Amino acid sequence: MAKVTHEDVVAIIKGTSVKLDWEKLNPKESLADQGADSLDMISIIFAFQEKYGIEITDESISDGEWLSIEKMVMNLNKSLQQK
Repeated sequence: MAKVTHEDVVAIIKGTSVKLDWEKLNPKESLADQGADSLDMISIIFAFQEKYGIEITDESISDGEWLSIEKMVMNLNKSLQQK
């Protein structure tokens, strides 16, 4: 499978109900700091799990491994390699 890119992650997030300022989106900054609330984050995580057929553990979420687009890209690629 091809590597997941920043653009892939943004496209998946745009496919959810999450509303962010797409023009000012900083891939290194937490999405929570950019306007996403906890329900938005759950929606994003579910979208990743559905799209890629992976399981994202509660532990990795609570450890902050899925807070920014940069971290999401890294962790999706890591999860897909282990699949």
